[in-house]
Amino acid sequence: MSTLSWYLARVRSVVFRHSPASPSSLNGNVANQRTTLVMGNPSADLDSLISAVVLSYFYNMRTETQHKSGSGSGRTTDAPRTISKYIPILNLPTIRSSDLWRLRPEFGVAMRLALGEDARTIRSQDAGEQGRTSVLEEVLTIADVLDNQDSTLHGVFAQEGKEDSEKQDIILVDHNAPSIPGLDERTIETRLNVVGCIDHHVDEGHVSANADPRIITTGIGSCTSLVVKHVREQGLWPTITASKTTGEDDGEGIRQIARLALAPVLIDTSNLRATGDKCSDVDREVVKFLESVVTTRETHIETTETAGTAKTETGTEAQWNRDAFHQVIGVAKANSLDLLSMQEVFDRDYKVWTESAASGQGGQSVNVGISSLVKPLSWLVRHAGSIEKFLDEVDRFAQQRKLEVFAMLTRAGEGKEVVVLADESARKVIGKFEERFDAGFGRKTRKKKGELEDLVDGGYE
Repeated sequence: MSTLSWYLARVRSVVFRHSPASPSSLNGNVANQRTTLVMGNPSADLDSLISAVVLSYFYNMRTETQHKSGSGSGRTTDAPRTISKYIPILNLPTIRSSDLWRLRPEFGVAMRLALGEDARTIRSQDAGEQGRTSVLEEVLTIADVLDNQDSTLHGVFAQEGKEDSEKQDIILVDHNAPSIPGLDERTIETRLNVVGCIDHHVDEGHVSANADPRIITTGIGSCTSLVVKHVREQGLWPTITASKTTGEDDGEGIRQIARLALAPVLIDTSNLRATGDKCSDVDREVVKFLESVVTTRETHIETTETAGTAKTETGTEAQWNRDAFHQVIGVAKANSLDLLSMQEVFDRDYKVWTESAASGQGGQSVNVGISSLVKPLSWLVRHAGSIEKFLDEVDRFAQQRKLEVFAMLTRAGEGKEVVVLADESARKVIGKFEERFDAGFGRKTRKKKGELEDLVDGGYE
């Protein structure tokens, strides 16, 4: 079974048609190969990345198994035929994989932990070095594809891509309405064919009832939990066994995937301590299963009397420490903003949508952007240098993205702050937001930029 680094390298070889140490495809002798992308949302967080990697890993494993067996078609294993390849891709049109160590250091930490590095070793390093790992550069982003015009996927994401070409099949994870920064809805609809979806957000009605899989379930802390649950229900997660001839364990690749899958589930559920729909029974069951994979090894002892007898060895707490695993990823994520410019801070976990004309001022639609941040507003102001510089950075970010409303979801002790800045054209939209916010949370909103200094010092009244 493929190790994580080997698998990601093979994925890139498919997209860029080269590989120094592997065949030019994920599978062997085939005449026709149909590619299906597996892509998360534009925020491109840990859950989106790992949901895509895990789902594609097991779907490709299924494809390889079917190819080797002939899938009951009567063909021999040497006969070429059409197969499907599943390509995980990060929804980042402006960030190359070579920059992920700095812009998404928690990705690198999760990869290193998945490969078996000790959390204490990673934690002892400087924050700027924790995300560095060569495996992270094997992750595929949209920006990597756009940089290479020879890529088989370049036309799918390029602004000037061919509109009359066959649609690209795609499975959505961690969102259910396709969105790619830089491409409008019409272009996306013209180029992409959504054939499947696994998500834990509210169903927006974009995914066909015929999609397979079509799993859109709210009340789940992590999309990766739904992916693992689906893989198991489909019988795609194999039992780790050892070679009957050598006795060597062949399950390290699966254990790496299990450790990788644990990262977003533990982060999104606050180490299974979150309440309500932030941590469900599904999340808890998935963690229990993944930990059993990580801590259990099976070895087969071949003797004349006991051919095929299995001996199970379970790892100790010293080998697996959930708290240390969760903490080192969480700290890397929390400290990641220290490495970024203000524009990168706003763009790190950013979503945008358009309010309909009926909600806008004077019949005009309103573009709304929101950045989810892991620092308090006071930290953002200090990072910018002053309140004036902070507001200048906000204006620059909003103008470049043509936003009428820009919101920031920031930390405030154990809770969160919502900071909303808008121009005059969005007055009606902001008025509705203030009414709902005050009614729902019983708090007074501040309406003037001049009061920002009080908000930074003391929070909401």
